[in-house]
Amino acid sequence: MHMKSMIFNSLAVLALGTASPLVAQVPASDSLSLDSVITRVLATYPALDQASRGVLASQSRVRSTRSSYYPEVSAEGSYARVDPVPSFDIPGQGPVKLFPANNYDAHVAVRQTVLDFGKRATAVAYSASLGRSAEHNVELVRTGLAYETIQTFYAILYLERNLAVQDEQIAALQRHLEVTREKVRTGSATDFDVLTTQVRVATAQSQRVDVANTLERQRVRLRGLMGLPPDTPLPLAGDFQVPAPALQPDSLIALALSQRPEVKLSRDAEASAGIQRHLASLGDRPSVTVGVTAGVKNGYIPNLNEARANWNAGVQVEVPVFNGFRKSSHVAETQAMVEAAQDHTRDIERRITTEVQQAIADVQAAQQQLETSEVHVRQAEQAVSLAGVRYDAGVITNLDVLDAQTSLEAARLVALKARYDLVRSGYELDRALGNRVWQAP
Repeated sequence: MHMKSMIFNSLAVLALGTASPLVAQVPASDSLSLDSVITRVLATYPALDQASRGVLASQSRVRSTRSSYYPEVSAEGSYARVDPVPSFDIPGQGPVKLFPANNYDAHVAVRQTVLDFGKRATAVAYSASLGRSAEHNVELVRTGLAYETIQTFYAILYLERNLAVQDEQIAALQRHLEVTREKVRTGSATDFDVLTTQVRVATAQSQRVDVANTLERQRVRLRGLMGLPPDTPLPLAGDFQVPAPALQPDSLIALALSQRPEVKLSRDAEASAGIQRHLASLGDRPSVTVGVTAGVKNGYIPNLNEARANWNAGVQVEVPVFNGFRKSSHVAETQAMVEAAQDHTRDIERRITTEVQQAIADVQAAQQQLETSEVHVRQAEQAVSLAGVRYDAGVITNLDVLDAQTSLEAARLVALKARYDLVRSGYELDRALGNRVWQAP
């Protein structure tokens, strides 16, 4: 009886040891919460810096385009030596030079476009549209990094708890193996019982190796996201308790289409293409430019070598007459770009609608799986308890006890996986909706 009690004490320890990982939190004082991990990733990942540089570049592009509203001012100076100097003779006065041999000219020129029928305004609007796209691209990169971090974070939590279950299972099997060996020595069991238990131990150890390798790969991935050196400890703090979302497909799809950065980027592309089309339609509009030049130069009669102040002002009107059908070709090209951008938006909207529907289905399936798995765990615990009674009575064999124990651990792993899937599918739904579930940087 003493040996049988040891077996079922081991089973009880295993049952208690595998219940807590489902909701346990890391108690370390320096543990990393999900928010702190995401904050570090968003503060250090180079791809986000690259996208932010795009915003700065777009802002500079807008300022550059706006410069067309300001006058162009230039200072110019020139010198020319002419030899021979053209001249002619006036009877009684001698030779008269038409201009000096040394010609100097220094002036300041101001040129300003005063009317272009909307070309400059449209160009500025186009630059601003590209700037909005750059900002939405930053949001797209930030969203992708955040949800990749969330996925990796919870994968590590799940694998750590899975590994703990594996360790408890191996420890219980090892204890059971010692009991079985003792029973062989007393003649109440056979070597076949020992061999069967050893096979179960080896199988559990092999499974543990696979889980540990997958866990390390996820840790490497998270260190890469956070920019941490190899072998940096990752004491993560989190659980698998999430509120059940309200699943109303129509309202959720509408929310996703209003929030997703992909939709915003696609609509930005539509707007930019529309502005380009309008700019192309202005290709044959006239422009009016005024200019003023003031400075000093020589070459004025009667003293050709004397530098004198001078100025001139004028108006230039440019009216395109024929440009080889360039405008009509450009308008046709930009119209095709508009239609392509609209098609892309419809494609994005359809894809997002599908993603939301799939995410809702995944959440519903995970909720059902969790309910089923929890029932299965209770049934497996009852089966282990019943197996203990029947084993004490000599009704079942060692193999039956191992089967009951294995079934319990399999049920606990399924329940753990169901909780993980529910958390993961909940975040996938948030991602499909374009929700910001992290703290603003």
